[in-house]
Amino acid sequence: MSPGTSRPGQRPRRGHQAGLTLVELLVTLLIGAFITLAVVGVLGAGETSRRRTLDGGDTLQVGAHAMSQLDRMLRSAGSGYAQSASHLFGCRLHAVRSGTQILPRPAGSPLPAPFAAVSTGSSGVFRLAPALIAAGQTTPDLSGRASDVLILMSGQSGQSEMPMGFAGDASATTLNLDSTVGLSGGALLLIGDRQPAATGTAPCLISEVSASFDASAGRGSVPLAGTYYAATVDSAALTGFSVSATAHAIGHVGNGNPPLMQLVGVGDGGLLATYDLLQTSTPALQALADGVFALHARYGIDTDGDRVLDRWTTAGGDYAIAALMDGSAAANARLRTIVAMRVGLVMRSARPDPDADENKPPTDATLTLFADLGSSLRQTLSLTKAERLFRYRTLEITVPMRNLLMLQ
Repeated sequence: MSPGTSRPGQRPRRGHQAGLTLVELLVTLLIGAFITLAVVGVLGAGETSRRRTLDGGDTLQVGAHAMSQLDRMLRSAGSGYAQSASHLFGCRLHAVRSGTQILPRPAGSPLPAPFAAVSTGSSGVFRLAPALIAAGQTTPDLSGRASDVLILMSGQSGQSEMPMGFAGDASATTLNLDSTVGLSGGALLLIGDRQPAATGTAPCLISEVSASFDASAGRGSVPLAGTYYAATVDSAALTGFSVSATAHAIGHVGNGNPPLMQLVGVGDGGLLATYDLLQTSTPALQALADGVFALHARYGIDTDGDRVLDRWTTAGGDYAIAALMDGSAAANARLRTIVAMRVGLVMRSARPDPDADENKPPTDATLTLFADLGSSLRQTLSLTKAERLFRYRTLEITVPMRNLLMLQ
């Protein structure tokens, strides 16, 4: 009989079967569970690290972009009029758009949020100045603390540094200028008197050159018409300017080269917003950056007239917005002493730190801006326990006001 065959009447032999006992199976499952937990822990730690890195990187990138935009606006402040029309510093701005008065802001027509509470000391009034700080005039919900507002004004046309003098009295629809070189239909003009009025700086008026204007003459009659034209705006009338007045081409909305007269401040939700006082852009209120917790600024002052920065100061006392914007000769002289501005932003991450613990928060109890300027000029923010669960970055720039540095 051959091996492996069974005898008659016997059951066939079964081959040897190998398998796991219950104990071995349980051990295998336990090892697998430990491996799974380890992998999940590694993945979780990696995701936490990824979120922290992304949040920190996003916050820094957004903050750097915001600072770049602020730096550009500050360096341009005063361009187009600071050198040729510094005699207009502090003049009360008057403007209409499509027949509706926009400057001074009419009663019952407040600025949009977050600028609804912004005031220069006189309701609705804005005066010509390259760069101003309205201290503590927004209160964004993200921080619940007062934050500063920047008021920045610049022209966008190189020819505006060449003032056009009046060659005769203006009528309600026409200017008579001693030069019109470079002027074109649709250009915006800043018109003001050289001499201050008896009660302070004379008003200035923003108007628009008619599209029918023929620039070939080079001098003479300039018809006015268009979106920003009005014969009279509030208390300012074209016929009220003397023959010593000047006109300055400060920009052209139609060719994408408008003047910039903007407010910059922090609103709800951490949005850094800008508002166009002349409403040359659509919409006039625009977001510049998000994740902004606070904005604060300081003035750099020239105290001896040599156009070199001598000291820093807060936007208080003689340099409070209301003091600089009262239209007096003293206030207008102080505007000329501002030669630099230092701006600080506090940025906050969009989410709390994933590993944050109230007992060991990732952020210190205080954040400080302008720490090197001395105790009286520092800006310190004390954070609550809940606020310390987020991550923050402080960014600062120091910007020379180059158009003011060249004043004589």
